[in-house]
Amino acid sequence: MIKILAVCGNGLGSSLMLKINVTAVIKDLGISDVEVGHCDLTSVASEKADVVVVTKDLAPNFGDSQPVISLANVMSKAELKEKLQDYFALNRN
Repeated sequence: MIKILAVCGNGLGSSLMLKINVTAVIKDLGISDVEVGHCDLTSVASEKADVVVVTKDLAPNFGDSQPVISLANVMSKAELKEKLQDYFALNRN
């Protein structure tokens, strides 16, 4: 099972919207065995995830510590779909 974590800067509103979009795109791609969660940046250290999905401005907070999918437009399902396809092409057997 792959765990994807949608992360926002503070609060949980944008991470919840991102989680909903990630879940929809995963379903559209026909990918199973994926769990999608969400949290804010201060809580991410206590969460386990294979990859985090964040806005471009938050990506530097992760450095090389964990795989990151960085989005220029958090509302763009097309951008999210492209980047998730790339991630799964490299990380699925």
